[in-house]
Amino acid sequence: MGFCSHTMTFDQLFPVFLSTIPPEHPQPVHLPFKFVGGLGLSTKTIGYILSVQGLYSMFSTVVLFPMVARRFGPLRLFRFLAISYFIHYVVTPYLVLLPESVRMPAIYLIIIWKSTFATLTYPSNAILLANSAPSLTTLGTINGVAASTASLCRAFGPTLSGVLYSLGLDTGYSGLAWWFTAFVTVVGGVISLQISEEGNRLDRKNDVETCDSSDEGGDIDE
Repeated sequence: MGFCSHTMTFDQLFPVFLSTIPPEHPQPVHLPFKFVGGLGLSTKTIGYILSVQGLYSMFSTVVLFPMVARRFGPLRLFRFLAISYFIHYVVTPYLVLLPESVRMPAIYLIIIWKSTFATLTYPSNAILLANSAPSLTTLGTINGVAASTASLCRAFGPTLSGVLYSLGLDTGYSGLAWWFTAFVTVVGGVISLQISEEGNRLDRKNDVETCDSSDEGGDIDE
C-alpha cells in the first residue's frame, strides 16, 4: 500500500514541482530544510521529460528487471528498494538549489532513478504477493484486496501531498511534501524486513509431492 501511495505521489507531484514558478522575491535560504522555489519549466519541456520517463520505464521493465531479479531474487530486491527508496524523495526538492547549468541533467537523473526503482519494485511485489497465497483458489481474493487497498492509497497519497506542497510553499519549506513521502517509504522499508518467502503455496507442495512420488515409482519399476 505504501509503495503505491508514494509512487503515485511522485507522478502527481513532480510535474507540479517542475512547473512551479519561483517567487519574485526569494526568501533567504536556511539549509538544510528552509527554502522555497520551483523550476518554472514550460509545459512543452515537462512533456519531453515525462516522455523520457515513459520510454525508459518500458526499457527497464522489459530488459532490466529480468536480469536484476534473476541475480538477486524478488525478496532481496524488494527489500533493498523499499529500504533505500527514501533517499530519492529526500534529495528531489533540492533540485531548485542547483545551478542552471546542471539542473536539467539532474532532473533526468531523478526521473531515471525513480523509473528504475518503480519498474523493479512493482513486479517484485507482484511475485511476492502471488507466492504468499496458500493456494490458487485464494490468489484472486488476495489480489482483489491488494488492488483495492492500493487504489485507496493512490487516492489519498496525491491528495495529502498536494496539501502539504501548498503548505510548504506558504511556510517556506517547499520540500515538506517530499520529506513526508520519504517518511512513508521508511515505514514501508521497516515493514519489508518482516516479509518472508517460504514457498507455502499448497498447490506447489502438491506438485512437488506428485513429482517425488512419480520418481520413486519409476525407480521401483526399474
